[in-house]
Amino acid sequence: MFSAIILSVISAVSGLEQWFIPHDPHDSFLPDSVRIMQPFDMEDCLIISLDSIAVFQRPDSCAAVWSMLAAFEGAVISGRTVDGWLGFDPGVAQAANIGSFRLRWISEDENFVIEGELDSVSVIWGPKAGITYAMIYQDSPLFAEPDSLSMVIDSIPSGSAAGIISRTGDWYLLDLKESPLEDSIQGWISSLPVSISGDPDTIQMIE
Repeated sequence: MFSAIILSVISAVSGLEQWFIPHDPHDSFLPDSVRIMQPFDMEDCLIISLDSIAVFQRPDSCAAVWSMLAAFEGAVISGRTVDGWLGFDPGVAQAANIGSFRLRWISEDENFVIEGELDSVSVIWGPKAGITYAMIYQDSPLFAEPDSLSMVIDSIPSGSAAGIISRTGDWYLLDLKESPLEDSIQGWISSLPVSISGDPDTIQMIE
């Protein structure tokens, strides 16, 4: 479980990294400097690991482990979930990913400290493990059938996502319950304005 502490910070740019230098005498357990994965501002909220901790692909303990954060390394917290997961941008190329799919995640149960105001970090929706999602690149209608001439039953905004139930041709059946919208609606969307996150082989194909 993390413990929140207040640290004084001096940062120095080193390539794509910055160094966090604690000066509070109560923080003698920290080394003289801590490597932060991204450049940061004084207003940013940082997570600093006290042990080697797992970083997950999604904010879910059943998700794949993306990497490990070494002891006394840190990152800028970009988002947090309602159940306590902390997300950061890993700073790697992610041309297809959008929103919370761009973040990598650390459980609140890991051993770390927080510098800054965690309450200032936005609470965001996070994708679950084991679900294949459609990431939405533009405002799109949801149709009652996999046909653009069928009834429009709802819409899904650009930058959102939803779990994919099945596919037929160039159409995906989406479940908005598994999305930031959390609506009890299922509808069809053309595959053109979306990209897939997850295993496409798990999507049920309908002839």
